[in-house]
Amino acid sequence: MKNIYSFLRHVYVFFFIVMFFTGIAYAESSFDKGMKEFREENYEEALRYFQDARKVDPKSTTAAFYLGLTYKILEDPVSAIPHLRDAVTYTPRIKEALVELIDALIQTDKLEEAKKWIEVAEKDKITLARVQFLKGIGLLKENKYEDAIAAFEKAKQLDKNLTQAADFQIANAYMRLGKLKESQKRFQSLITIDPKSDLAGYARDYEKAITEKLEAERPFRLSLGLGYKYDSNVNARPSTGTVFDNPNYSSLVSGQEDYALNATIRATYIAPFSFKTPYNLAVQYSLYLDRYMRRDDYNLAQQSLSISPGYSFTRVSLTLPFIFGYTNLQREKGDDFLNKFSWWEDTKYLKNGGINPTMRFMVNEKNILELSYGYMINKYYNTTDNTTPRDPNEDRDGKSNSGSIGWTYLFKEGNGLLALRYTYTVMDTDGRNWSYNENRFNLSFIYPLTKNIKLQYSSDAAFTKYKFEHTTFNIKRRDDVFTNSLGLTYSITKNMDVTGQYSFIRDNCNISTYDYKRSVAGINIEYRL
Repeated sequence: MKNIYSFLRHVYVFFFIVMFFTGIAYAESSFDKGMKEFREENYEEALRYFQDARKVDPKSTTAAFYLGLTYKILEDPVSAIPHLRDAVTYTPRIKEALVELIDALIQTDKLEEAKKWIEVAEKDKITLARVQFLKGIGLLKENKYEDAIAAFEKAKQLDKNLTQAADFQIANAYMRLGKLKESQKRFQSLITIDPKSDLAGYARDYEKAITEKLEAERPFRLSLGLGYKYDSNVNARPSTGTVFDNPNYSSLVSGQEDYALNATIRATYIAPFSFKTPYNLAVQYSLYLDRYMRRDDYNLAQQSLSISPGYSFTRVSLTLPFIFGYTNLQREKGDDFLNKFSWWEDTKYLKNGGINPTMRFMVNEKNILELSYGYMINKYYNTTDNTTPRDPNEDRDGKSNSGSIGWTYLFKEGNGLLALRYTYTVMDTDGRNWSYNENRFNLSFIYPLTKNIKLQYSSDAAFTKYKFEHTTFNIKRRDDVFTNSLGLTYSITKNMDVTGQYSFIRDNCNISTYDYKRSVAGINIEYRL
């Protein structure tokens, strides 16, 4: 009996030894298969073998490391964390696993645990360069931008190979701090290091966006324009000309062709606080001059000033522009140079002022809805002595109320647009012959043909019905004015454009005196300072 027990004991021990070494062999076999698939980048297969290896030997730090690393490669950092944590907790500790664990923790926003392991890595001096880089990423997530920059700078010092990646993150940190010029310099620097890298490509996009933002946030801007045009029917003010304006100036529609030089000056100031707060303030002054070759009496000078305070919400902006305008006509010919090109004396035509509250809704990145109301007071100077009009019924002084709704669709990364607008206006004047109601429809279209060339088209239709019978023609006047314009703009440089444009205007009026056609073709150069 004793011999039987002894025999069974030996058999048990034998089977235990066999099973033990078989298990070890199986674990090693699973791990080896996993490594083979890992090296061949068959990560799904490698994952399965590493899982089997961990089941057989849960304490294997090597199997834990490669299982966690495989999860990371497969973009599953959540599943990777417990295995990488085992790889740095059990013995022997895998140093490489510490960096991967910190990275996975930061990716999943487990920043407090990441800080703990960063301290361990810094204390033990484990791959310090990459640890500093990851430390910077974590600090960015905590909005500690200055500390993040310091960490990235240290990473660069420890490993020059990290320079481009660190500069990218430093530029990102400066951008978040609002230090756009510093950010721009960093992006430009990393582009120089390796222009063909993926990071350089991203940096170019960011650098371009920063350049545009810096341009948009420039407090003061000045634009100068110079043009030359042909006018088939010289017209000082389309659709509003009258044979009764004054005895020495029979009509604002000449019926004659001419050539003209024109110049534009536009100065804009945007208060610096507008870029950092929801409040904004813009002030703009513009001057437009028309100087005809033969019809000196139709020379035009228009000045305008707008002051626009506003407030911006997340997707809604409100502005309240105050608008002031002053228009002069060179009604008398002069022989000397100063008189020919002046408009300060005896040339007053119109002054006006009003408000234009506007609300814009950013429906999404491509669609903008706009609602606005306008109130304007007009004062016309209808005689050569700037006193009273010849006929009180022709007195155009008055007030207008208007409401409009507009929609804008942006495409081609914001370089193209389609805009539609409807405006209803009620004009009440002191003279009976100029009070009217008007429905106006406008379409604008801009399409970038190339990087530097844009096609522009606009169409405007105004249907004007006058309220009272005309005191001379004894009928109610109606004007249907159609304006179509087509142009091409070529960007010579970032700050200079040249535009060629043709416009055709047709006023269908039931009173022949006011009925006219007009073609205007010209070229204009604009330079922005």
